[in-house]
Amino acid sequence: MPRQTILLVDDDAVVRKLSAAALGAAGFDVLEAGSGPQALQVARAHPGAIGLLLTDVALPGMSGGELAEALSRDRPGVPTVFMSGYSAGAALHDTVRDEGVAFIAKPFNPEALLRKVRAALRG
Repeated sequence: MPRQTILLVDDDAVVRKLSAAALGAAGFDVLEAGSGPQALQVARAHPGAIGLLLTDVALPGMSGGELAEALSRDRPGVPTVFMSGYSAGAALHDTVRDEGVAFIAKPFNPEALLRKVRAALRG
């Protein structure tokens, strides 16, 4: 079975590196970006499939919700997991309007991150 690729977007380099390490150790390929515009650039340069967008809600250049919308125009059907240091309601209120959105609150441990990612990939 081919490894799934996750596009991980967070402007906090420590969160990004720790999350990438956990995902990589679990067998995922990880593309990293520190902003919305950079994430779109990375996604467009990646020739293979992207199985999941894992993004912070608040990003430089555009919000996580705006990033998810832009990515879905290029790559329809890619599921998204949003993450934030704020509660889901507060973080997602102005960003994402979908009630069934996948969300993980920061700080999280690697096990919680992997559970959330796997659940989103299963649909």
